[in-house]
Amino acid sequence: MPAGLFTAHSKMSPYWWDHVPRPTLPAKPLPAKADVVVVGSGYTGLHAALQTARGGRHTIVLDAEAAGFGCSTRNGGQISTSIKPSFEDLARRHGAERAAAIIRDGQASLAWTGEFVRTERIACDFAVVGRFHAAHNPSQFEALASKIAHQPKGLEVEAHVVPRSEQRRELGTDAYHGGVVYARHASIDPARSHDGLLRLVAAAGADVQGHCPATGI
Repeated sequence: MPAGLFTAHSKMSPYWWDHVPRPTLPAKPLPAKADVVVVGSGYTGLHAALQTARGGRHTIVLDAEAAGFGCSTRNGGQISTSIKPSFEDLARRHGAERAAAIIRDGQASLAWTGEFVRTERIACDFAVVGRFHAAHNPSQFEALASKIAHQPKGLEVEAHVVPRSEQRRELGTDAYHGGVVYARHASIDPARSHDGLLRLVAAAGADVQGHCPATGI
């Protein structure tokens, strides 16, 4: 990396890992076969393995690195109701009906995550705290405000616009040009969430193998 870009005290590992180090899983011989082989031990892979293992299928999870080494334990911990493409973009690709279904799926995912954390008793600091989307310039603020004012009918989410003059009550800074608060968005400790999920998968009987890349299918 370029010299001088980072301070002497910078670190390249996520702060989440300070209290949840990457797991050291026992090395085991690979089975000759399995009912289900999942490639990748992030959130998606472990949730898939949890379902198949609880359903009675012999399941093994492979990862080229330590379990959860990738984005599942490196993200910012935000959980939103949003799908990144807009309804208009999705409708052009898939039609209005399917676009609406995709948006609703995204909205339901936040509630589903909260319910999963509660029912499975995962200690990961999940909380619905709201989220501020900041605008970096006036035109971006207008775009954010317009998006909230013109939400597709039946797909509205709870949100309100915060002009720059009132921004300090949210952020304590004048660095941005206002923004939008999404009241139902939540936060989570990604590493603790992944660690809890990893424990559930092991308890369900699935075998997770770290440092074991899949080289072919």
